[in-house]
Amino acid sequence: MKRYKVAKPHLIPNTNVLKNIPGITSQEDLDRFELLSFLARLDTTPEGDLSTNHLKKIHAHSLQDVYEWAGEFRNVPIEKGTSVFCRPEFIVQEIDKITKSINIIKLKKMDFKMFSKNPAEIVGELNAVHPFLDGNGRAVRVYAQKLSKTVGYELNVSDLRGDAWNEASEKSFLGDNQLLYQILQEHLSQI
Repeated sequence: MKRYKVAKPHLIPNTNVLKNIPGITSQEDLDRFELLSFLARLDTTPEGDLSTNHLKKIHAHSLQDVYEWAGEFRNVPIEKGTSVFCRPEFIVQEIDKITKSINIIKLKKMDFKMFSKNPAEIVGELNAVHPFLDGNGRAVRVYAQKLSKTVGYELNVSDLRGDAWNEASEKSFLGDNQLLYQILQEHLSQI
């Protein structure tokens, strides 16, 4: 799995692994532990108002066993491959812009096909900001799940990961949400 380029203060000395609560020094082991921790807490993720604070609570809840900074926006620049994510000083502003633009009343009036494009756009925008040091995809998928539930749909996020998801996220970062839309639509159903 491609990892982020992150500032050294957040890494375990002499590794490229983020500092973590259990002290795991292997990226493969940390990835596995992070996934298991996330899945163990998935069914108890807090409901909320879909605000910026709610996104932070989702991240904090999901990764509280992995990182001390879970739920906190990053304070350093990060990049992955050729993708350079939002500068830390603009994260709150950009996330607020996205979360405050969500109009639940308008979304509830949309038919399934029309609504299913909306989470893809929101996920794409949140992904482009990448507000956390790690766990962005997981937090954003759960945020999309909570949004969908509020509008009357169920989004199964436990299967939204792997190569297809990563490819969709990369294309979305470049402005093409079509694959992200297809993947989300496949996992979206009416409650």
